[in-house]
Amino acid sequence: MTTIARWSPDAIVFNSWQHYGCPNYWMLHFFKDSSGATFHPTTMQVSNYDQMVASAITWQSPKDKSTYLKIKVVNFGSKAVDLNITVTGLESGIKSSGSKKTVLTSGAPLDENSFEQPEKVAPVLSPVADAKQQMGVSVSPYSLTSFDLLLEPSKHSAI
Repeated sequence: MTTIARWSPDAIVFNSWQHYGCPNYWMLHFFKDSSGATFHPTTMQVSNYDQMVASAITWQSPKDKSTYLKIKVVNFGSKAVDLNITVTGLESGIKSSGSKKTVLTSGAPLDENSFEQPEKVAPVLSPVADAKQQMGVSVSPYSLTSFDLLLEPSKHSAI
């Protein structure tokens, strides 16, 4: 029997003294930088595993005008996957520091947040140590992972 989760349009649940974000609310945060971004073709080569998709954009931070390459990877499967990321074709290189990884995952694909467990499914941000044009990464099962790789300043800074 297949269980299909019903989509709940209530992104933030609250009562008179508590609140929490639903998983779909947190998922929307991964796409907030997409408006005005530049989409890049993405190729994924994973042997015998068809439960992953990826996309890449460059976007500029409105706070400090830094430019990032955002690589989003969704792993629909029940096992962690090690990937080799190779970045080619950009005008700017990747800075070794200042990059970050954000992961939205949980132990089961139908997990939800509640007042008792408000962060059961919530994004976890961590720095990417030694980011570079080619690097190995691990993607958790049942996850949406974003790698925001800080780019070197470009001679042509407009995106």
